Amino acid sequence: MSSIHLLCRGSLNLHREPSSGDYESGNWDVSETEAKELIGGMIYLHETKSKRSYFGGKINSFRTLVIDAPRPNRIVFRLTPLREGKGVEWKGAGHGMASKSGVVGT
Repeated sequence: MSSIHLLCRGSLNLHREPSSGDYESGNWDVSETEAKELIGGMIYLHETKSKRSYFGGKINSFRTLVIDAPRPNRIVFRLTPLREGKGVEWKGAGHGMASKSGVVGT
């Protein structure tokens, strides 16, 4: 199963959808190809790469978003929160400027 670890300080752009209980997490600089690969996989949100995930869940779908930025095409994931999404160590790209792990196996 594919997964992704993302730096998401202060639950930025993490919103609960009241009608379904699912969440949206977004404005991620992730390609559509990566997003498609992640459907059915896990997303883990971290305050820092050295801290375990504070939130996570199963990715159900995604939508694209265009913002005013140098890399304008962004992804918003829709996910179901899962208990096993918390407390997971960062996997994947770990260099100083990395804000995402890239797609990794779980």
